[in-house]
Amino acid sequence: MPAPTIRPPASRPDPASRGGEDAPMASDQAYEAIIDLILTHQLRLGERTSVVQLADRLSLGRTPVKEAIARLEAEGLLSVAGRSGTTVNTIDAATARQLFALRRHLENFAVEDAVRGVTEPELARLRVLLSELKQSTASVANVYQDAARYVKANVRFHAALVAAAHNPTLDRLYAQVQMQAQIVTYLYHLGVNSNAIGKRQREHAAILKALEARDADRLRALLQDHACATEASVIAALQARGAA
Repeated sequence: MPAPTIRPPASRPDPASRGGEDAPMASDQAYEAIIDLILTHQLRLGERTSVVQLADRLSLGRTPVKEAIARLEAEGLLSVAGRSGTTVNTIDAATARQLFALRRHLENFAVEDAVRGVTEPELARLRVLLSELKQSTASVANVYQDAARYVKANVRFHAALVAAAHNPTLDRLYAQVQMQAQIVTYLYHLGVNSNAIGKRQREHAAILKALEARDADRLRALLQDHACATEASVIAALQARGAA
């Protein structure tokens, strides 16, 4: 199945722009577009690229692309090495274990404060995000696009859950591991597999119910089981690749 083409924006921002109201929007657009390139296999693990190449490829200015690359480097998805350019990071089983362990600990740390402090608007937002998760794979017209939609919806759901702890420092740390963990999961193993997706949809629904009930013990257990099941699948896939 051929990979889809990323559509350029309606208008091209000024490459020299370094401020103004449009700058954050363009940076976010570049960030999302680069993630889409990775998830749709148009930018592959280990592949080398550059600000210039990505700006031309996405029909975006160099400044927002550079800002997006810096953000993705902080999140562990890209490496930047001077004249060597920008590379999409690969990952081995040992690194994956560290990544998932950190994610589990950060989620566990958030539980008590989230249960105590979650507000009704935050719960309403999580219900909307749960619905978006279900809708993200409602159509299977393109497996790559479905994977991209699901991964980003999954990231938003977990980020909103952690944000209910009202700890901005935790939010920043979590953001640095969450996107990489999700992309690693779907690039290396799960893809858009209906059985795996269905199971995780049910897990997300149970996680939200535990938060709604303010049940810290159940929420902690569900998050741990959810993360550990995903980690086990990814590690097994990485080990199998290493042995091949």
